[in-house]
Amino acid sequence: MQVALTTSVQGMQRAAERLGEAAAVIANPTPGSARAADPSPAPPTGNQGLTAAQASGDLERAMVDSLLARRAYEANAKALDRNAETERALLNRGA
Repeated sequence: MQVALTTSVQGMQRAAERLGEAAAVIANPTPGSARAADPSPAPPTGNQGLTAAQASGDLERAMVDSLLARRAYEANAKALDRNAETERALLNRGA
């Protein structure tokens, strides 16, 4: 029982750290342009006008990481809850 408890808590901690890292990328994308600024009035093409994080795909990865971290946290919280239910049931039986 102790292993399940420890594993669930560690999983929740890792998910929280992963969410924090993803949130930092989303909140503060690397400033600067992925390509040099074009002085012409033509609309930007390709990666022009994007931040380096947007052009590299870091922003998209961070969005996905935040969703995965949330799901991982929820799954570990559910496992922790199930472990607590099991322990309560065993204690009620006197085992």
